[in-house]
Amino acid sequence: MTLEYKNDRILERGKTLANIKRDRLNEGIGSRPLCNVKDDRIREKIGSSTICNVKNGDIREKIGSKRMAKVKDIRKQIKNSESLSDTFVAAVWWYFIK
Repeated sequence: MTLEYKNDRILERGKTLANIKRDRLNEGIGSRPLCNVKDDRIREKIGSSTICNVKNGDIREKIGSKRMAKVKDIRKQIKNSESLSDTFVAAVWWYFIK
């Protein structure tokens, strides 16, 4: 799976999987939210239940401290991801790579 970040969109072989608007990762080219990002936490859709959080370059389980992956390793899988914040990299990983 080769993902690419381009013009606020996450692409796979030219097909838009998600787009980023304000603090949300939206499905496809539409406006249906997959998740929202607030501070260092990734939350489901527009709700408040936490999926995972990012601390010190690590993606951690829910609000706990168990490390699931490193942001540095995930950035290598997403082309042009240098301009994405760590929390959005974690959100893309959760929904498309994990």
